[in-house]
This record gives sequence, C-alpha cells and structure tokens, in this order.
Amino acid sequence: MFFPIILAIIIVILILVIIIERRVMNHKLETETYAKDQLVNKISLITRENTYLKNQMLEKNASNDTHHHGLRKAKQELQEILSQYQKEGAISFFDIITTGNLAVKHPLFEYARAFDYIVITEKGLFNINVKNWKQKTFYHFTVDPSTALENNQEDTVNQTVGRYIADQFHSQFQSTRPTTYTFIERIRNNSVTYDFYNYDPYEQSSKNTKALEDRIAEKLNHRIHNIGLVYFTDGSVNLIDGPTERQDFVETVSSKSSLKEVIGETVTHAPESLSEEQYNALLSHFH
Repeated sequence: MFFPIILAIIIVILILVIIIERRVMNHKLETETYAKDQLVNKISLITRENTYLKNQMLEKNASNDTHHHGLRKAKQELQEILSQYQKEGAISFFDIITTGNLAVKHPLFEYARAFDYIVITEKGLFNINVKNWKQKTFYHFTVDPSTALENNQEDTVNQTVGRYIADQFHSQFQSTRPTTYTFIERIRNNSVTYDFYNYDPYEQSSKNTKALEDRIAEKLNHRIHNIGLVYFTDGSVNLIDGPTERQDFVETVSSKSSLKEVIGETVTHAPESLSEEQYNALLSHFH
C-alpha cells in the first residue's frame, strides 16, 4: 500500500525537478541572450564612436590641408598684386613677412601672431588674416544684452537667424557685457549645428592692428598706417555679415580683386611714405 504512495511522491518530485531544471535553463538562456544583445549593442556603439572620431579626424585633416592651401594661395596673390603696384610705380618696396616664422620672444610676436602675413610697404602695413571656411559663416555678430533683440526690416533672413543664434548662445553665460561672435553652420543628416569660434577674427584684427601700429610707432618714432585685412580666400564662401557698426583699422575682403582694391586705395591715398632708410629700419624689426 505504501509503495504506490512512495512511487507517486517520487514521480511528483521528478516532475518538480524537471520543471525547476527547465526554468533554470530558460533563465540561463535568457541571461545569455541578454548578455549577447548587450555585447552586440556595445560593439555597435563603439563602432559608431570610432567611425565618428575617424570622420572628425578626416575633417580636421581636410580642414588643415584647406587652410594651408589658402595660405599659399593668399601669399601668391599678394606677391602678384604688390609686384604689379611696384611695376606701376605706386610703391617702391615691399616684403611679405610670414608671422609663423617669428620667434615667440620676438618683441612684436604678441601683436603679429593674430595674422598670417604682414605686408610691409613704404606707404603702409597690411596685416593679413587668412580664412578658408567652406561652410556658411555667420561673421561678426554682436550681442548686447542691454538692448532687446528686435527684427530689423533691413536684415536678410540669414542675418535675422544669425542674430537669434548668437543671442541664444550668449544667454548661457548670463553676461551683461556686449560680445561679438563668429560661427559656422553645419548641416548633417537630421540635424543642423552651429559651431562657435573662440574669437571673432574681425574684432581681433582690429584690436591687434591698432596695437601693432602703436608698437611700431614707439620703436621708429614715426607712425605708419596699418590696416588689418580678414581675407576669405574662397570667393564663393557663404559669408553672412553681421549687421553691426564697422570698426577702424580693419576690412573684410573675399576675392583677389577686392584685396587688390583695398591695397591700391591705401597706397594711392597714403599722406606720406617712408624713406628707404626708414623702410629698412622697419623691416629689420621683423627679422
């Protein structure tokens, strides 16, 4: 009589063992599947990050190559323009100083390093800041927190967008000081981003040109006109000029013809020119 009961108990225990074992196996299988999915997701994430970093490096290298090409192009154009004016008798002497060759301890390095080239003539100095930005560039937008942001009927759509983006960017700092920004627009799949530069080239060129002119006047005891030129070597660049008050000591040019025009007007209307001795003395300060 006890045998059937014992047999039934054994059968029940075996069934329970089978059920528990199956559940354990299912749980183990689910755990392995989850771990596998997590590993696949992790690998996919790392792959995307590596691809992004690789693209960033390629963009940076391409940007560097483009910048170096822009520098070479700008120097060649300067050489052609100045040689022509020298041939026509508008100037007698000129030299193109590559600021990258100036030593850090050079007395003019602090003021000259903002520029790529300094063109010296007996009728004036041209401090050239070369830019080769292919993207749409919102250039020299000033935000004044004390003034409410209002639509200007004379602004283009891009200028209105630029003022709004600059204002939004500035608001994060909670600063009451007027600040000028230059930034570019990048359009990618399903996104538009605005990358802000650490400085505004127009404002920087204006300040450094004035400082350089003052410094040279101290050394030579003679003031010679300096003009800063922000030169966008890509004439087709989509440049959105900020609707702001223009500053002294600086101009923006975006083609060889406009570069030639500014240089020509400066040397033609120069009130005085340096003698050869004064010119050589000035040139010696850059070597």
